[in-house]
Amino acid sequence: MTKLVTFGETMVSYNAKYVGPFDPTIAGPYEVYCAGAESNVCLDLQRLDVPGLETVWVSKLGRDDEGDAILRSLNGRTTVVAPQVHEFPSGIAYVNHMQDGSIVKSYRRKGSAASTVTFDDIRPHLSGADALHITGITPALSTTTHDTVSRSIEYADENDIPVTFDANYRPPIWEPANARVVFDEIIPYSSVFKVGHDEAETVWRWGLSAEEYARRFQIINGRLVIVTRDADGAIAYDGTNLVEHPGYSIDFVDPVGAGDAFFAGFLGEIFRRGTVKSFFTASDGERRKILERSLKVANVCGALICTRRGDTEAMPTADEVASFLEAHNQSDNTP
Repeated sequence: MTKLVTFGETMVSYNAKYVGPFDPTIAGPYEVYCAGAESNVCLDLQRLDVPGLETVWVSKLGRDDEGDAILRSLNGRTTVVAPQVHEFPSGIAYVNHMQDGSIVKSYRRKGSAASTVTFDDIRPHLSGADALHITGITPALSTTTHDTVSRSIEYADENDIPVTFDANYRPPIWEPANARVVFDEIIPYSSVFKVGHDEAETVWRWGLSAEEYARRFQIINGRLVIVTRDADGAIAYDGTNLVEHPGYSIDFVDPVGAGDAFFAGFLGEIFRRGTVKSFFTASDGERRKILERSLKVANVCGALICTRRGDTEAMPTADEVASFLEAHNQSDNTP
């Protein structure tokens, strides 16, 4: 059994069917989902049906309708460790669609139950973990969760547990300069670091190409860096192999959840062939083959999630990924 542990906030997301900015006087219409970057990765991995993989999502929820809805959505799809508390509410997100096709997110998450998660809540579940997945959202929630992330990655480092880190920069919750300080603390601990080229430019502002960012960050973590390029695919660099994939053209509907689907698709292929640790002990040639396949699948997942609204609703199964690749004449003989 392979075990991935993650923690963070999952919210009830109200995805507006109307066009325009959030208006609290408008009662709807909305599509309602449960959304959280970390739990999204767990649910997306479950859709891919990776043999022997267990995902564990740790958090806290309010004892409210939103908390109940989140538990109903997640239970049975990942191992959920999220006690409900009276003192703090569950988070809420609003997603609005602008005339120019862009989306704007707003939140009601200050003082949420998830912002009180401590390292003591996480530590018991790290026993036997093959990977700890974190995002750049969680340390922005509160000083408590910042400390939780710091202590968790230090514990992972001390106990030889690979850390997978998705920058997931969110403008509504902090400024680029503040995010950069925290991201710079986390990256050296990461075995796999994923960041969007646009995110990197917003946070670090180095004026580099995607490849240059990949090389720069790889010097820092010494492991694997993935830089996504929106509709133009992604690039991965492990210090030896530089692998690119151009992405796919799809009938675009909604980008929400695309980054999580991409990362789940990538990690799913790593876990389908072993663990994060075994990836790094493989030969250069074998790592290149795994990277090529993983980037290919990741881009399929990231593309297909954009064909419907919702964070995980359009996540493909392994069979659907295979069918998509076959239709695009990109299947291979990799099991």
